[in-house]
Amino acid sequence: MIKKIKSQVSRNFTNARGWRTDRKIIVIESDDWGSIRMPDKRTYNKLQNSRIGNTLSMYDKLDSLERRDDFQILLEVANQFKDSENNPLVFTLNTVMQNPDFVKIKESGYNRFFGVPFHQSYQQYYGDKLQDLWTKGIDEKLIKPQFHAREHLNEYLWLKDLKLGFKDTLLGFEHDYFALKTKTSSKLRNHYLATYFSETEEEFKRVAAATTDGLEMFKDEFGFNSETFIASNYCWPVDLESILDKSGVRGLQTLRGNLETDYTTGKSSIKRFYTGKRNTYNQLFTVRNVIFEPYSNPNKNWVDSAMSEVENAFLWKKPAIICMHRINFVSEMNIKNRDDNLKTLKTLVSRIIQFYPDIEFMSSSDLSNLIHKNKN
Repeated sequence: MIKKIKSQVSRNFTNARGWRTDRKIIVIESDDWGSIRMPDKRTYNKLQNSRIGNTLSMYDKLDSLERRDDFQILLEVANQFKDSENNPLVFTLNTVMQNPDFVKIKESGYNRFFGVPFHQSYQQYYGDKLQDLWTKGIDEKLIKPQFHAREHLNEYLWLKDLKLGFKDTLLGFEHDYFALKTKTSSKLRNHYLATYFSETEEEFKRVAAATTDGLEMFKDEFGFNSETFIASNYCWPVDLESILDKSGVRGLQTLRGNLETDYTTGKSSIKRFYTGKRNTYNQLFTVRNVIFEPYSNPNKNWVDSAMSEVENAFLWKKPAIICMHRINFVSEMNIKNRDDNLKTLKTLVSRIIQFYPDIEFMSSSDLSNLIHKNKN
């Protein structure tokens, strides 16, 4: 009961401030597309029986690079639903533009980072590029890619620890795996996934350069700038916002509370946001106020919980911005996980349309542009 009350208070607090609209807007934001995470089940089983086996998470057990049929089915689901303007459901896919090239990195003595570009990762892992499906999804307005990271990895800290000979880090590396939770050379981090975490000026310079590089890779790949951005692990230094602004990013996807790092002091703190809040570069923040992550608890009624959050968003005249990570919809590690979660998602969308026939489906960039045009 207490937990439920706290959840309701938090939900109302999230939606009480900021930009308002009478329109019933649904935005789906899904992170991590293009990142390898766990290479395959065989690798997972080997690592489970290794010295780092007890550190493996649910992500390691279920998340992997998406396959062709994962992507095809997701597009089919999007095309099943239409909003009040006859627009299809659209997924904002926050993408990772490359993965580590483990062979070249090792050949460099862990001195330099090398990456496998976006579609080449599919070719390397599955022998099948997915460029045709990404193009189809974009052209038919079923997906809208946005920038998540060049790699879902803080390459500065990772390379540093590989060169220092950290045993757990090297063990993961030998299995093409970097997402382990372990002891690192940082006093503040026990993993390498927070791409933008910056404890020193030297680290921030590397992060800034990788971000600019990644945004250029995004534009080259998709033919347009990423107008919004979501930080991996919801963590970034405020100075990164200037780098994003120079590359055309006008909106920042967030949770209500995100981790801000200060490389001048080496400290971090929680920073609070609301939808419509702006920074000094006139970039605006949009806050995820609906959580749909059925992978994390298959026994929970995710449709009911998400509907309650959608209802609360609309009560406060806010867009309902739904957070659902890729892990829910990929099959390399567990096909039942994908199929069950897609079924639950279809039930959720059907119910939203039933309760709100005037619903509008938007991408994150559509919403950002709407708020920029409609200041209130």
